[in-house]
Amino acid sequence: MSKLRRFVAFVFAISGIAFCIREIFQRGKVIIVIYHDPEPDVFKKHMAYLSKVYNFVPLSDLVTAIQSRDWSGIPKKGLVVTFDDGIKQTYELLSLFREYKVIPTIYLCSRIVGTYRKFWFRAGLENYGRLKQVENSQRLKALKEAIDYEPDKEYSDRQALNWEEIREMNPDVDFQSHSQSHPILINCSDEECREEIEGSKAQLERDLNKSVEHFCYPNGDYSAREVNFVKNAGYTSARSVDIGWNSVNSDPYRLKAMYVDDDATINVLKVQAAGILGYIRHLRKGRFDGTHPPYV
Repeated sequence: MSKLRRFVAFVFAISGIAFCIREIFQRGKVIIVIYHDPEPDVFKKHMAYLSKVYNFVPLSDLVTAIQSRDWSGIPKKGLVVTFDDGIKQTYELLSLFREYKVIPTIYLCSRIVGTYRKFWFRAGLENYGRLKQVENSQRLKALKEAIDYEPDKEYSDRQALNWEEIREMNPDVDFQSHSQSHPILINCSDEECREEIEGSKAQLERDLNKSVEHFCYPNGDYSAREVNFVKNAGYTSARSVDIGWNSVNSDPYRLKAMYVDDDATINVLKVQAAGILGYIRHLRKGRFDGTHPPYV
């Protein structure tokens, strides 16, 4: 984390702006925060802070409230905790989920969990971000040529949760869908995109033995096509990485969120949960409507 980011976060934190945003602008709204792979000691500090100033809300409660237009069951200053990808180290956080009585949503990639396959962006290619801008077939070709990567190739080390861990976590965690293999959906063909969305739902429902109702757009990239595919597949919500709060008037297929650095200090966490650093980052890239610059 850069010194500049920490300094900016410190200034906003001590100025009380984050407090004002939480107490005034979040009225009647719910925050969704995004994690990927935080260390247990850092996550414990995060939960200790968040549990004092917010009220944890399961994702399913938020979506039900939006669909029914009944906000009466949503507490003030509600916050939903989500994790993208299903990284294997997330298992180490289970005791903290229980301790702080939070039911996080972990979005799984159905063709990677329970295997020794790798996430394409964790496979060892430097400057992989450029591959987010090309057609899916070109991305796969470039990965094969550069590092001999293939989506179904098994490696010696495991990156994702296995099924034993998932089943142990299942009573305390809401497992949902993050596609099959985490491609950039907007760069996929219609057939590829539909299979990633529909196939992950079917596979996870079979393996989890429960209904899978919520989706998360890989990398946060989506268009009207992806929204329609998600709806047609039978999901009831989809989370983006667009910055903002969620209210009774939110589109459940375009849920907004606040990105949190896995190693954030408490001052950084305060301003990221309030959306301050996210909005600054978006504005620097000319995104005045809150739609996201790319994340992985």
